[in-house]
Amino acid sequence: MAASPELHLLEQLVFPARYETLSARLGPQLASVLVNPETETQDLLEDAARGMMARGEGLFLPIHAPSGTGKTTLANNLEKFLPGLFTPTILFSGNVNAESLARETAHHLSKFPANDQKIVPINIDHREGNPPTGTELSEIKRFLRQPGTGEKSMILWPDTQAEISENMSAAYSSIAGRPPVKLPFAISGPPPETWAEIAHNTLRLVNSIDSLEDLGVRPSDYDAAEYRSLGEYLRVISDDFSQLVTRMRREMRKALRLVILYATESSDAGVLTQLSSSNKFGLLDGSALLDASPDSEVGRWWKTRRGLLTSTIVRLDARVFSLPPSASIGALRRYGPEPVRTRLDTLGVRLPGETTIARNIERCDLGKYLLGQSKSVLETKGTPTTSSLLAFQYLAEDGFTSGRDKPLNAAMAEALSALSHQKDLGYTTAAEKQLDFCPLIPDNSLNFENESICLEYTWRAQEFLIAKNRGNIAAYCLRKLKNYSRELNWTPE
Repeated sequence: MAASPELHLLEQLVFPARYETLSARLGPQLASVLVNPETETQDLLEDAARGMMARGEGLFLPIHAPSGTGKTTLANNLEKFLPGLFTPTILFSGNVNAESLARETAHHLSKFPANDQKIVPINIDHREGNPPTGTELSEIKRFLRQPGTGEKSMILWPDTQAEISENMSAAYSSIAGRPPVKLPFAISGPPPETWAEIAHNTLRLVNSIDSLEDLGVRPSDYDAAEYRSLGEYLRVISDDFSQLVTRMRREMRKALRLVILYATESSDAGVLTQLSSSNKFGLLDGSALLDASPDSEVGRWWKTRRGLLTSTIVRLDARVFSLPPSASIGALRRYGPEPVRTRLDTLGVRLPGETTIARNIERCDLGKYLLGQSKSVLETKGTPTTSSLLAFQYLAEDGFTSGRDKPLNAAMAEALSALSHQKDLGYTTAAEKQLDFCPLIPDNSLNFENESICLEYTWRAQEFLIAKNRGNIAAYCLRKLKNYSRELNWTPE
């Protein structure tokens, strides 16, 4: 079976509460979430680094703090908190012996200039509650005195229990001598007054969507003073957010999506890119819609219901795409009403087969979306550009109002059925028919086993997707969202 639309937005929303999951999802963007630890912790680390440099010898550094304080975050990001002193951290998970430590450190240092004087942090994070044996401590000592590798290394050994860290420090000092700083280190994470901003940035960056707190779980509503650690604070918010999303999923018998389609002369998305997310292909951006149409009646209506607007967009995974002439004209030539077919035949538009129609749709943004290829295309192909454009202009002379658009929508349903057949997408199509699980009657519906995609068309003459029409386009999208919200009883008005 060919690709299909990516998971519904409600299935994608997450709120990681642990560093490892957050790091895996954000990658380089993780830096946007990080907040410096308390000044005292930074000072301790700087003192340790300076002491190492003065002695010309590596340092074994046990650190301890309660669970959720941010030990892993700190140990893995020293180069961000103290960039002049540290390289990126080595996350070491091998056997603790001098050879293994030296091998990984040498490989790590090969990425930097030979004269780089920064210290290499080595985080041994997989041994919490399991301190090094006497043999391992001897191996650590041997490694930390090796020229070129160990002498430039700081081994961090995190634990939640102060007693274990103190015993490690004492045992190491007994075989290696007095360290340049008092060990172990009791560390602290970001100050509590920064926790809400960390949670807000986490929610936004992990999901690549702004304003998700409008759904109802707002980090600013949680009092940091009530929680023992940042980790506990984030876990509570994460649990509440997950429960909220789960409730939204359960509201409908089947998942529901909305796609608004602008069928115009335009060959690309034009101004639609200013009204949709730069991270989620075609996803409507509530803030951009309101900014573009602040004085319209529907804009004012939504302005007082920002939470509902975000919720409606998320629940419907609401998207907006252009439908260029190269995709629409072939469909109308084959499946349109008889007068339209005749006029297009007169213009010399050849009768396309099912394969050609499917290919033309596949190459436009709607087709890319249905095939799970989440990227926009600047120019579509298929029916020659000049031919399809002139044909669309010719049809537009009669206008698309007074019900003339309904048979055009029906033709598109037939064309999308051809796409499903050609690509084995697994949906059936219907035009102007009520869905079997809710009162909506969309222009077209694409019905899968577990979800339906509602397509709403607006046929417009000329190059409509241009800057001067941005406000009208935004208002139209807002009206569709309002109508759907009312039909689905998400708003009592």
